[in-house]
Amino acid sequence: MTDTASASIAPELTQLYRHYGTFEQALHALNTHLGPLIGLTVLEAGCGSASHLALQQCIVTGIDISPYQLERNQHLSERICADLHQYDNPQWLGAFDLIVCWDVVEHLQNPKAVIAKFFKWVKPTGKVVLAYPNPQIWKGVVTKYSPYFVHQWFYRLASGTPLSASKTDQGPFRTVFATDIKLKPLLHLAAQYQHKVEFFISYESYQNRFVKRFLPHRFVDAMNWLFLGELRTVLDISATDFIIVLSPCSIG
Repeated sequence: MTDTASASIAPELTQLYRHYGTFEQALHALNTHLGPLIGLTVLEAGCGSASHLALQQCIVTGIDISPYQLERNQHLSERICADLHQYDNPQWLGAFDLIVCWDVVEHLQNPKAVIAKFFKWVKPTGKVVLAYPNPQIWKGVVTKYSPYFVHQWFYRLASGTPLSASKTDQGPFRTVFATDIKLKPLLHLAAQYQHKVEFFISYESYQNRFVKRFLPHRFVDAMNWLFLGELRTVLDISATDFIIVLSPCSIG
């Protein structure tokens, strides 16, 4: 990677960055970084039907706009059906050891406002985990600008998700990919709220591998390279999805 590209993001971030070939490998790396999750007060923001982390020994509050998703999630101590854009709770200020937001921010109209809430809700010793598709790669760009029915058909082909699944909020969900979740704006927002990145990885999604079954790998890589822009000298060419852990900066 070049010095110019590294400086445009953050030198310390390029040193943290790692890429993994599969979601399973990336999840293992995250679990290793976080260590045992025992006795924590956790917020699953946009919790969906289940967690990707082992939170069985934690007190988990789940908030989701979908009552169907909340009902399916069996690991929650408390369920709140609400829109993250609108919901606020003074009792949540500095209340959570861990906030997990998985595959949610790409669906938000104003992710900046929601992520700012996370920075206020997490404890000074806590962590915020953001996992979401990279908006600056072919998958993010195509998803952002293609009609919703195209997403439904693609997921039907790639993962076997029935078209009727959207009626009970099982996905795929409508996406926005607001500018705020691009890497540079996200880092700027974190700095505003005195948070730093302590863990930053990417992985190649099953969608990217699925497309490579029908298109030449070089073509897919070239499309990714094109859309990565200034990130192309920082990120792996198959960095379709991010997992980022942020924590409050130490004082003094």
